[in-house]
Amino acid sequence: MAVIGIWRDDMKVDQDEVKAFVAEKGRKYVIDNVVSRCPTQALSLNDDNTLNVDNRNCVRCMHCINVMTKALSPGDDKGVTILMGGKRTLKIGDLMGTVIVPFMKLETEDDYERLKEIAEETIDFFAENALEHERTGEMIERIGLANFLEGIGLDVDPHMISEPRQSSYVRMDKWDEEAQKWFDRKAA
Repeated sequence: MAVIGIWRDDMKVDQDEVKAFVAEKGRKYVIDNVVSRCPTQALSLNDDNTLNVDNRNCVRCMHCINVMTKALSPGDDKGVTILMGGKRTLKIGDLMGTVIVPFMKLETEDDYERLKEIAEETIDFFAENALEHERTGEMIERIGLANFLEGIGLDVDPHMISEPRQSSYVRMDKWDEEAQKWFDRKAA
């Protein structure tokens, strides 16, 4: 189980620091080492040496923040993303962990208790359903994410993915009804 720190509001940009960074390193360096390395092309350098961030398409890979430490920083709405099933080779090759909880605050004791409950439910479910020498990711692949989530008591969320920007584990039949249920839960 991987617990990764994340934020969900807009990235903070200090345009004065961006200009200072560009003045120190040069436009070519910024374009080659920051803008062009954004996996979703969410960054662009304007003619006046300010940085434009398309936060809707940002996947929060942190590369730009790690390079431009004074100019860029995460947003204020911070929490964690929980992934399960990532591993190096064994039976079916390398697996990225599947997003089980897309965003969860970890500010109160209740939040930490919920994290422990998810871990305990997963261990119990794994003990009852995994095959000999099988790992969590292989079990999820074998039984399906929907069955795994039902077994550990989590609801399906459209943000649960196995590969970013490619395919989700959400079934498309009855999609509209399931999406409406999700929106209703979020509104409540």
